[in-house]
Amino acid sequence: MAISYQFLNKIYLRPPKACDVKHYVSWWNESFSNYLDLGSVTGTPSKSAVSEFTRQVQDGYVPGWFTIMLWDEYIGDIRVGYIRYRNIDWKKKRVEIAIRLGRKYWGKGIGKSAIGELLAHLFYEKGLEEAWLSVASFNQRAIRLYEKCGFTELNRKMDPTKPELTWIIMGIHRSKFAKLVI
Repeated sequence: MAISYQFLNKIYLRPPKACDVKHYVSWWNESFSNYLDLGSVTGTPSKSAVSEFTRQVQDGYVPGWFTIMLWDEYIGDIRVGYIRYRNIDWKKKRVEIAIRLGRKYWGKGIGKSAIGELLAHLFYEKGLEEAWLSVASFNQRAIRLYEKCGFTELNRKMDPTKPELTWIIMGIHRSKFAKLVI
């Protein structure tokens, strides 16, 4: 994996390790975060999905997943969340991203740094041209974060299973990212 260990405000990304799995499960089980990310407090992964993720981590192959690490000179490395990419469309050079931080790390600039690191990897190392994400329309904190990172609204979609829920599709092009200092 060519992802750098470059520090951005003491934040760096690294592939998940076996010792991270319990933290991922904890983040996946945060009800309020699930509500903000999924529009449902019951959106936890199945036991089989967790087992498959654990197996992939143990095998050293978890494509697109990164643990977000915060380095503290007194404590050392702290796991604060994860960020991932998926659904690469090589023909259109587009990719979907998603991020989840532990709740106590919200509002500290960590998400912005992690997104910047991942976008740099996707645009400059993988050669992609556009990244996109979806966010619940009521999740104003996340929308503000994505806007600070240069994302703009591309579209809105009603959730097919929850008509009261609207998803905002946001995107950023490589050329816009290149002009930003994240």
